[in-house]
Amino acid sequence: MPPGAQPHLAFTVKYQGRSSTLTSDVEIFPAFANGQPPTRGRQYKALYDTGATHSSVSLKVVTELNLASMGALNVGVGGGRLPTTSHLVNIMLPNKAMFGMAQVAKIDLHGGIDVLIGMDILGVGDFTVTHYAGNTTFSYCCPSRREIDFVTETRNDYKVGRNDPCPCRSGKKYKKCHGALSIPGNTRLV
Repeated sequence: MPPGAQPHLAFTVKYQGRSSTLTSDVEIFPAFANGQPPTRGRQYKALYDTGATHSSVSLKVVTELNLASMGALNVGVGGGRLPTTSHLVNIMLPNKAMFGMAQVAKIDLHGGIDVLIGMDILGVGDFTVTHYAGNTTFSYCCPSRREIDFVTETRNDYKVGRNDPCPCRSGKKYKKCHGALSIPGNTRLV
């Protein structure tokens, strides 16, 4: 690795079958700075939520790790505001991907979930979800390695013939549906 380059933190979680929730085990530590000996952490079940702007932990995590409050905080939940407290933690994602000094909110979490990983962590890297061959896989890498653009990647994978069924599944031939829009001079709206 070149001098000064940041190492990539990455992990992949695979499910047999299709999953509608993305979860993994993570380890939460009371915050410690690089170079300091780590405090003792504990393992918890985490939910990855791209709809959450910030990461959060349950009251159980705050209590078990004796996390000191950094002060009062109001978080947006379900269209409203919830008064709570904020805490500083280190979060170790799968494959030892460590995020230090993460500010998290204490909120009610249910269904065996004690940690919510939000966009404050997911948004600094690449996060993908696939449902290939009936199985769900999600993968994460930080820092970002490249732009992921499935439209560009698949643009030349599939060419529709004029007499093929339209990919929009209208039941019409492509030339009589969306293909009609690609004929020069044709302004017909579909």
